[in-house]
Amino acid sequence: MKKTIILIIFILLFLESNNYKELNSLAIITNIGIEKTNNKYKVTFQEIIPVKEENKINKTYKYYTNTSNTIENAFNNLSEDITKEIYLEHLENIIIKDNNIKTLYNLDNFFKNDLDNFNIVLTETTPKKVLEYGNNYKYVNSIIKDNMTLKNIKKAKLEHKKIKVPIIKIDNNKLIFYKYKMIGDDKYE
Repeated sequence: MKKTIILIIFILLFLESNNYKELNSLAIITNIGIEKTNNKYKVTFQEIIPVKEENKINKTYKYYTNTSNTIENAFNNLSEDITKEIYLEHLENIIIKDNNIKTLYNLDNFFKNDLDNFNIVLTETTPKKVLEYGNNYKYVNSIIKDNMTLKNIKKAKLEHKKIKVPIIKIDNNKLIFYKYKMIGDDKYE
């Protein structure tokens, strides 16, 4: 009887451990940059790589960029370029070049409702330069007082309300909050 119970416990423990993923096998994407130039979308992923050194964990970053005729193709190409499994649970921001506000409304195709609580930020600078600016993946969040999440943007669109989206830029070699841009019904289409 004891052997049977031990065998059942062992089998249950083994089955539960199948959800375990090695950290080294995940590409933890913390920020995404999107811009449209010459009718092509340039998408950049920022991967955070935690490195344990002595008694602390330092962070390094790796950047992946792909350009394609649609955002979906650029995302798919990046998925193929990155040899690890893409992990978006720690996504902080999507940074969009300000001249392409309509990109916001194409994001619904990529992010399920449980993954749409990241911030949307506009920039007058190229998004990749913003991503590469600091050595802290939460730096963008620290300079903006009122964040705007994709979830809030979707809700405002459904309710036909105007919302304010933060704009950041690099000025005198410093990343700063610049202003808010009001978007509404006329810019949702």
